[in-house]
Parts: sequence; C-alpha cells; structure tokens
Amino acid sequence: MIYLAIALMFAAAVAWMLTQAVQSRSRESRIRGYLQPKEGNAVSWVNQLLSRFGQNQQAELQQKLVDAGIYHVSWARYFMPAKYGLLLAALAGITLSGLSGTHKIMAAALTLVAIIVLPDIYLGMRKKWLIAKTACQLPYMLDMMAVCIQTGMTIEAAFRYLGEELQSFDQDLCYQIRKTSDAAAVKGLERALHDLAERVPTPEIRSFSFTLIQNLQYGTSIAKVLSDLSEDMRRMQVLSVEEKIGKLSAKMSVPLILLIMFPIVILILAPGITQLMLDFKS
Repeated sequence: MIYLAIALMFAAAVAWMLTQAVQSRSRESRIRGYLQPKEGNAVSWVNQLLSRFGQNQQAELQQKLVDAGIYHVSWARYFMPAKYGLLLAALAGITLSGLSGTHKIMAAALTLVAIIVLPDIYLGMRKKWLIAKTACQLPYMLDMMAVCIQTGMTIEAAFRYLGEELQSFDQDLCYQIRKTSDAAAVKGLERALHDLAERVPTPEIRSFSFTLIQNLQYGTSIAKVLSDLSEDMRRMQVLSVEEKIGKLSAKMSVPLILLIMFPIVILILAPGITQLMLDFKS
C-alpha cells in the first residue's frame, strides 16, 4: 500500500509538471503569434534560417544597402545567401561542364570575382553617385527651407515638412531629411546635423549643417543665410561644370594623337617605305 501511494503521488507530480509545461508552451506560442506576423510554417522557418545566415554581417549589410539608396533593409537577410548560393551553383556548373582543367580554373576565378567582389563594388559606386546627386540637389531644398522659415516655421518643423514633401522631388534627399528630422526629435537638432554631415561627406552638406548649427548657437537670421548659401552652391556647381569643360581639350589630345595623328603619319610614310624596300630588293 505504501509503494502504491508513493507511485500515485509520483505519477500525480509528473502529470502536474507536464501540464504546466504544456500550458507554458501554449501561452508562449499564443504570445508569439500576437507579436509576430502570421506566416506559414515553411515561410517562417526559411526566414529564421536566412536571418541566422550571416547574422554577424547583417548590420553592416543593412548600412551598405541604405548608403547605396536601397532602403528596404529587410533584403539584407537575402543578400549573403543569394550570393553564396549563386556561387555554389556556378561552381557546380563549371565542374560538370566539359571544359579542360585550366579553363575550369580560369572560369572559377572569374566567377569568384564576378559574384563576390562585383556586388560590393557596385554598392560602393552607387554610394558615391548618391552622395554627389544629393549634394547637387541640395540648393533646391535650401530654397524650399528658406521659404518655410519665412512663413514662420521653426527649423524642426521645416525639416518635418520637407521630409514629406520632397518624396516626389528626390527620394534619396527626402530620406536623408526625414532621417535627420527623426534623429532631431530624439537626440536634438545639433547632433542630428552632425550625423547628416557624416552620412553625406560633401562640402555642400557640411556648409549647410554648420550654418544651421551656428544659427542654433547664436540665434542669427537663417532665411537670408539659406538663400545666400543656395546661390553660392549653384555658383560653385557652374564653376565646376566650366572647369570640366576646360579640361576636355587636354583630355581629347590623347585620343587625337593615338587615333588620328599616328594613322596619318603611317599613311604618309607607308608608300615611300614600301617603294624603298622594293628598290632595295631589286
């Protein structure tokens, strides 16, 4: 009887523990279902797997995509799996092809360069182009900000307004202004302007940021300063275009010499040299 009572108590304890564990697991599943979007089991499993793949580089990849103007940062989880999956597929195709050993090595080397290196080079080139385009579009934004401030808006309100209205004008500049406005609401406008100057390291953006910071520190009139700064930026852009046009003549001299002058010299001298060679042989 004693052993039977002990066995019943042990069974009751085990059953109670199993019940608590099942209830806890069920409660966690319901909470997870409320907090996370409802997806199929296969889709959820794939997303979790892709998130773990290259997890240490996720932040760096997201920053690279944002700097290159690709603002869907959720795509960063597919970047590394797609790159290495394409690399494995290409290497498998090269291995199964009928190429010789030397040709397979050359094809594998070119594939490695094309799949591993070229996407990063493309993102870097797009980042430089995006920075230059943002600096080029800045004078138009300064004119709109000057008008906003003349109507009575504060600098923070002007940033919020332009962060919405610039969407149809320039999506990339709109993103930078909206990000600056959001950062200003959390860290303050001066810190947000410093971050803007670091994200877009051009003389135009630095001049704009330091001008607004000076206004915050000394309380000077900003509308007239922004208009003058916009005019100066346009003048600098015109001077830059004139400088590039002035350098074209020097750059054109190299193809002129290689592609025109040398062929003309050969055409002039070739008949005489041919006649001398014929006379020498005779």
